Amino acid sequence: MRLPCAPLVFALLMPAIAQAADYADSGTADLGTLERGAVDAALTTRGLAIDPVPAGKVIGAVEVVNLDVFQPSDGRLLTWFNHFHRTTREEHIRRESLLRPGMPYDAALVDETVRNLRNRNSYSSGDAPLSSIVAVVPVKAATPGTVDVLMVTRDVWSLRFNTDGLFGLMTADLATFSASLSENNLLGWRKQAALVFQMDQGEMQLGPNYVDPNVLGSHLRLTFAAYQIWQREIGKIAAGPAEGAASLLRLEYPLYALSQHWGGFVEGSYKTYVNRDIVGPTAARSSPALARFDPASSTCIAPAAPGDALYDSLTADCAYRRRFGTVTSGVRRSFPSLWLIQRVTIGNEFATDRPSNLPGFPVDQDLRARFAARYFGFSERSSALYVQYDAFTPRYRIYRDLDTFDLREDMQLGPSLTLKSGRASTLLGSEADFFPLGAKAQLHLAPLDSFQSISVSWEGRAYGTRMQDQLVKGQVYAATPVLARRLRVVASATAAVVADNVHRARSYVGWSEGLRGYPIGTFYGYDYYVAHLEVRSMAFSLASLRVGGLLFADAGNAADTVRGLTLYDTAGIGLRVLIPQLNADVLRCDWGFPLRDNVRDQTVVVRAGWPGAAYCGFGQAF
Repeated sequence: MRLPCAPLVFALLMPAIAQAADYADSGTADLGTLERGAVDAALTTRGLAIDPVPAGKVIGAVEVVNLDVFQPSDGRLLTWFNHFHRTTREEHIRRESLLRPGMPYDAALVDETVRNLRNRNSYSSGDAPLSSIVAVVPVKAATPGTVDVLMVTRDVWSLRFNTDGLFGLMTADLATFSASLSENNLLGWRKQAALVFQMDQGEMQLGPNYVDPNVLGSHLRLTFAAYQIWQREIGKIAAGPAEGAASLLRLEYPLYALSQHWGGFVEGSYKTYVNRDIVGPTAARSSPALARFDPASSTCIAPAAPGDALYDSLTADCAYRRRFGTVTSGVRRSFPSLWLIQRVTIGNEFATDRPSNLPGFPVDQDLRARFAARYFGFSERSSALYVQYDAFTPRYRIYRDLDTFDLREDMQLGPSLTLKSGRASTLLGSEADFFPLGAKAQLHLAPLDSFQSISVSWEGRAYGTRMQDQLVKGQVYAATPVLARRLRVVASATAAVVADNVHRARSYVGWSEGLRGYPIGTFYGYDYYVAHLEVRSMAFSLASLRVGGLLFADAGNAADTVRGLTLYDTAGIGLRVLIPQLNADVLRCDWGFPLRDNVRDQTVVVRAGWPGAAYCGFGQAF
């Protein structure tokens, strides 16, 4: 009795089977489920069909469908909020396409167009994501021998979800926070205009921020920001007196296509602010505190509380004013080929850096000199002409579960190399003559469904035959294939060593720097290492959400010398949630437990084990 039903079932499934075959033949079989759903909705809306064999055909038209943030599957209440969001205008999405009518269909240009729309190129990687879903597919054209191109995007909600931060779930400590109080997709033009608030443990900043990636309809890119800076009352969400300002202006003609030959930029920035050494909560103190300078050891140490003998013996707060400004410019020439992209940049770098004591610091000259020698770095003005050479292989692989869930991630494969050399001269306005030098080599591999990366870099200054400010840094990253369709193991390690240091500032290691479980900035020094191991689950779908979990272990430390580096490690659990309507990055919550007491000056600063510390933020921890 069941056999006669088989032809009926087969007939009902034939459209889906045929569409799946078209996806595979057209090279779009690697679409994620969210992207596939968006493409299917766009095809239905426009009455189009996938072209299964686009290769060798000429492009007839480029069509754009930009879906609303909230779809009918999200429910009637959420779709009502679409009235308060201006979706990106079609012509502004079409402008990002590297495919034009009359050109031969090129799958490589399709992938490059997707990377442009995802804001994940070198010149736009720091931009807020404008689209969570991006797909470009070939569709059947009315004219024989031609193929049309359909660009499908889905906007990220831009009126309110421009926030990021690190919030302690157990201590109710908002360590860092940023919020864009305006619009990241102004009038649907892919321009970002916002009143931005930023806060760290020591200061608060507020000011306008504007990014225009297509000035007057061109590929000219303008970035502007200006901030007023106030002191933050440590451990509280309250502003103190105004104490500084910051500004940035950058005009750039980026290399927005691999085939492009010329580009250039000019950028200027200035900031005056108070630099504070803030230590996190301890076993005896539940909130962050400003470190104090100990004249006996000439170091900044964690205070107890006002009135304690230790506190009174400390001389002054570890804080000083810093004023620095830069003007950088460059002209780039690219030499592209199918297997190697080579680029040469020639320009000038001008910088001034002036640290100084605060008015409340003791007037004792010896004390001031010791504090300055320990924490200021070098006061200088430098101006250098430079030339930089970059080379990389234009090969990419698509992943969907390294940094996010289900959404496309393009990872560059093969080797890459950067070499830089310059000449700072008093003839150019520099206070000293030297040669700034640098080199970086990377290799990215992708056997099976895994991904591995290794990079080594070196930079320093040559004063005649004498080297200063040398920094050697190495990094490795490895992600296994998906195991049993359920798990992926991801590991990372970074280490840096400074030699002959004069100008370099200290690095910090703690929660926000990758050592989850210890407070932010617990360890500091010129040399450091941080390592991570995570066992991540694959995401499961909850309506349009994607949810996953992980187990992690971290290790790290920072010290002024390599000999001072010891092992501090943590372990814990984490939760990752992707809300594609609001962000292209995952929401991160981690609960970490220190596995070793942090003892400083015979005092337990951070106690191992329970209760640990839990923080939430955006993006993966490493």
